[in-house]
Amino acid sequence: MARVVVGVSASSGSPGALAAGLEQARWRDAELVAVQAWRPARPPSSPGGRMPGVSRDVEADQRAAEAELKEHVAAAVARAGGSGLNVRCELRRGAPGAVLVSASAGADLLVLDAPGRPVATRSPMLAHRIIYQASCPVLVLPPAVQVAARTR
Repeated sequence: MARVVVGVSASSGSPGALAAGLEQARWRDAELVAVQAWRPARPPSSPGGRMPGVSRDVEADQRAAEAELKEHVAAAVARAGGSGLNVRCELRRGAPGAVLVSASAGADLLVLDAPGRPVATRSPMLAHRIIYQASCPVLVLPPAVQVAARTR
């Protein structure tokens, strides 16, 4: 079966990318796989090398991130009238670039949101790096499409 992968940002939920991915999945009669990179928060530190007084529940954090990803995808499916589509959510542990490049293996299309505003750094932006490393065609949505998707 054909597969369209959508990179979903934990901060924005990537509504534009999800809407475009759903449209492409419908057009291609493909499965849509919403992928989000996730890393556990760093453990708290304390001065003097003592054990911190607060600990983190990594499994609970992961479950919460999975639930939030599913909410973003469900909202996008509802807006797009995507009932009947084969949709799957994957929370993958790792850095966003590595996770999305790995998810592109065997996919027919990878859909990403471009950053909402350009970042003035020497390192290339995530979408730019992924374009050259992905194993499939990459659709990068411009910021204007992302804004329109959020206001629907």
